[in-house]
Amino acid sequence: MRDLTGPSQVRAIRDLLQGIFAMEAMKPSKPLWLLSGWITDIGIIDNRARQFNTLDPSWPTAMVPLSAVLRTILERGGGVSIVLREDQHNRYFTDRMRGLRGEFPQTLRILLAPDFHEKCLVGTDYVLNGSMNLTYRGVEVNDEHVVFRTEPSIVAERRLVLATLWGSKLDAATRS
Repeated sequence: MRDLTGPSQVRAIRDLLQGIFAMEAMKPSKPLWLLSGWITDIGIIDNRARQFNTLDPSWPTAMVPLSAVLRTILERGGGVSIVLREDQHNRYFTDRMRGLRGEFPQTLRILLAPDFHEKCLVGTDYVLNGSMNLTYRGVEVNDEHVVFRTEPSIVAERRLVLATLWGSKLDAATRS
Protein backbone atom coordinates (compact mmCIF):
# COMPACT_ATOMS: atom_id res chain seq x y z
CA MET A 1 0.00 0.00 0.00
CA ARG A 2 1.17 3.53 -0.81
CA ASP A 3 -0.39 6.55 0.86
CA LEU A 4 0.58 9.84 -0.85
CA THR A 5 -0.30 13.49 -0.33
CA GLY A 6 0.23 16.29 -2.83
CA PRO A 7 1.65 18.66 -3.60
CA SER A 8 4.49 17.72 -1.23
CA GLN A 9 4.72 14.28 -2.84
CA VAL A 10 3.87 15.33 -6.39
CA ARG A 11 6.91 13.53 -7.82
CA ALA A 12 5.88 10.26 -6.17
CA ILE A 13 2.29 10.71 -7.40
CA ARG A 14 3.46 11.37 -10.97
CA ASP A 15 5.80 8.37 -10.82
CA LEU A 16 2.99 6.17 -9.51
CA LEU A 17 0.61 7.28 -12.26
CA GLN A 18 3.30 6.76 -14.89
CA GLY A 19 4.02 3.27 -13.56
CA ILE A 20 0.33 2.36 -13.49
CA PHE A 21 -0.26 3.49 -17.06
CA ALA A 22 2.97 1.92 -18.36
CA MET A 23 1.88 -1.35 -16.74
CA GLU A 24 -1.57 -1.00 -18.34
CA ALA A 25 0.06 -0.46 -21.75
CA MET A 26 2.03 -3.70 -21.29
CA LYS A 27 -0.75 -5.81 -19.82
CA PRO A 28 -4.15 -4.09 -20.09
CA SER A 29 -6.90 -4.56 -17.56
CA LYS A 30 -10.29 -5.78 -18.72
CA PRO A 31 -11.57 -3.26 -17.96
CA LEU A 32 -9.53 -0.41 -16.59
CA TRP A 33 -11.95 1.71 -14.56
CA LEU A 34 -11.30 5.46 -14.65
CA LEU A 35 -13.64 7.60 -12.55
CA SER A 36 -13.12 11.30 -11.97
CA GLY A 37 -15.21 14.37 -11.31
CA TRP A 38 -12.99 16.43 -13.59
CA ILE A 39 -10.45 15.30 -16.15
CA THR A 40 -8.11 16.74 -18.74
CA ASP A 41 -5.86 15.10 -21.29
CA ILE A 42 -2.82 15.51 -19.05
CA GLY A 43 0.62 14.20 -19.89
CA ILE A 44 0.69 10.90 -18.02
CA ILE A 45 3.91 9.21 -19.23
CA ASP A 46 7.19 11.13 -19.58
CA ASN A 47 8.68 9.86 -22.82
CA ARG A 48 11.02 12.83 -23.40
CA ALA A 49 14.05 10.51 -23.29
CA ARG A 50 12.13 7.91 -25.36
CA GLN A 51 12.51 5.42 -22.51
CA PHE A 52 8.94 4.19 -23.12
CA ASN A 53 9.35 3.87 -26.88
CA THR A 54 9.18 0.09 -26.73
CA LEU A 55 5.70 0.29 -25.18
CA ASP A 56 4.39 2.24 -28.17
CA PRO A 57 6.72 3.59 -30.87
CA SER A 58 4.01 6.04 -31.99
CA TRP A 59 4.18 7.97 -28.71
CA PRO A 60 5.83 11.37 -29.03
CA THR A 61 9.20 12.31 -27.57
CA ALA A 62 7.32 14.37 -25.00
CA MET A 63 4.80 13.91 -22.24
CA VAL A 64 2.35 11.33 -23.59
CA PRO A 65 -1.25 12.44 -23.09
CA LEU A 66 -3.71 10.24 -21.28
CA SER A 67 -5.78 9.79 -24.46
CA ALA A 68 -2.77 8.34 -26.32
CA VAL A 69 -2.07 5.88 -23.50
CA LEU A 70 -5.73 4.82 -23.44
CA ARG A 71 -5.55 4.27 -27.22
CA THR A 72 -2.57 1.96 -26.71
CA ILE A 73 -4.43 0.04 -24.00
CA LEU A 74 -7.43 -0.40 -26.31
CA GLU A 75 -5.25 -1.40 -29.28
CA ARG A 76 -3.71 -4.13 -27.12
CA GLY A 77 -7.06 -5.66 -26.28
CA GLY A 78 -7.78 -3.89 -23.00
CA GLY A 79 -11.09 -2.39 -22.03
CA VAL A 80 -11.64 1.06 -20.58
CA SER A 81 -14.71 2.12 -18.59
CA ILE A 82 -14.85 5.86 -17.89
CA VAL A 83 -17.33 7.61 -15.58
CA LEU A 84 -17.11 11.40 -15.37
CA ARG A 85 -19.12 14.31 -14.12
CA GLU A 86 -21.31 15.79 -16.81
CA ASP A 87 -19.55 19.16 -16.96
CA GLN A 88 -18.25 21.51 -19.66
CA HIS A 89 -14.74 21.21 -18.19
CA ASN A 90 -14.59 17.56 -19.26
CA ARG A 91 -15.74 18.29 -22.84
CA TYR A 92 -12.33 18.30 -24.57
CA PHE A 93 -11.38 14.94 -23.07
CA THR A 94 -14.77 13.32 -23.73
CA ASP A 95 -14.70 14.55 -27.33
CA ARG A 96 -11.34 12.82 -27.80
CA MET A 97 -12.68 9.66 -26.19
CA ARG A 98 -15.78 9.65 -28.39
CA GLY A 99 -13.47 9.65 -31.39
CA LEU A 100 -11.77 6.56 -29.98
CA ARG A 101 -15.11 4.97 -29.18
CA GLY A 102 -15.83 4.83 -32.91
CA GLU A 103 -12.74 2.65 -33.30
CA PHE A 104 -13.30 0.57 -30.16
CA PRO A 105 -17.09 0.40 -29.67
CA GLN A 106 -17.03 -2.83 -27.68
CA THR A 107 -14.18 -2.03 -25.31
CA LEU A 108 -14.42 1.71 -24.59
CA ARG A 109 -17.40 2.71 -22.47
CA ILE A 110 -18.05 6.29 -21.36
CA LEU A 111 -20.72 7.66 -19.06
CA LEU A 112 -21.32 11.26 -18.03
CA ALA A 113 -23.26 11.54 -14.80
CA PRO A 114 -24.59 14.72 -13.18
CA ASP A 115 -23.17 15.46 -9.73
CA PHE A 116 -20.60 12.64 -10.07
CA HIS A 117 -17.64 13.23 -7.76
CA GLU A 118 -15.80 9.95 -7.11
CA LYS A 119 -12.14 9.62 -8.05
CA CYS A 120 -10.49 6.27 -8.62
CA LEU A 121 -8.48 4.21 -11.03
CA VAL A 122 -9.02 0.47 -10.78
CA GLY A 123 -7.15 -2.15 -12.76
CA THR A 124 -7.02 -5.91 -12.65
CA ASP A 125 -4.78 -5.96 -9.59
CA TYR A 126 -4.77 -2.49 -8.02
CA VAL A 127 -6.94 0.35 -6.77
CA LEU A 128 -5.86 4.00 -6.69
CA ASN A 129 -8.39 6.24 -4.99
CA GLY A 130 -8.59 9.44 -3.04
CA SER A 131 -9.37 13.09 -3.62
CA MET A 132 -7.33 13.69 -6.79
CA ASN A 133 -8.97 14.45 -10.12
CA LEU A 134 -6.98 13.55 -13.24
CA THR A 135 -6.18 17.15 -14.12
CA TYR A 136 -3.00 19.21 -14.03
CA ARG A 137 -4.10 20.94 -10.83
CA GLY A 138 -5.20 17.66 -9.27
CA VAL A 139 -1.85 15.98 -9.88
CA GLU A 140 0.54 18.93 -9.61
CA VAL A 141 -0.95 21.73 -7.50
CA ASN A 142 -3.84 20.96 -5.17
CA ASP A 143 -3.66 19.46 -1.71
CA GLU A 144 -4.74 15.94 -2.63
CA HIS A 145 -4.51 12.53 -1.03
CA VAL A 146 -4.35 9.17 -2.83
CA VAL A 147 -4.03 5.60 -1.64
CA PHE A 148 -2.66 2.80 -3.85
CA ARG A 149 -3.64 -0.73 -2.83
CA THR A 150 -2.95 -4.15 -4.30
CA GLU A 151 -4.59 -6.52 -1.81
CA PRO A 152 -6.55 -8.99 -3.99
CA SER A 153 -9.67 -8.93 -1.79
CA ILE A 154 -9.81 -5.10 -1.84
CA VAL A 155 -9.33 -4.99 -5.62
CA ALA A 156 -11.93 -7.70 -6.27
CA GLU A 157 -14.48 -5.99 -4.03
CA ARG A 158 -13.91 -2.60 -5.68
CA ARG A 159 -14.23 -4.06 -9.19
CA LEU A 160 -17.47 -5.80 -8.18
CA VAL A 161 -18.88 -2.59 -6.69
CA LEU A 162 -18.02 -0.59 -9.82
CA ALA A 163 -19.54 -3.20 -12.12
CA THR A 164 -22.70 -3.26 -10.01
CA LEU A 165 -23.03 0.54 -9.75
CA TRP A 166 -22.02 1.52 -13.26
CA GLY A 167 -21.92 -1.54 -15.55
CA SER A 168 -25.49 -1.42 -16.87
CA LYS A 169 -25.44 2.39 -17.12
CA LEU A 170 -22.21 2.25 -19.14
CA ASP A 171 -23.71 -0.43 -21.39
CA ALA A 172 -26.82 1.69 -21.96
CA ALA A 173 -24.73 4.81 -22.69
CA THR A 174 -22.57 2.82 -25.14
CA ARG A 175 -25.64 1.61 -27.05
CA SER A 176 -27.03 5.14 -27.42
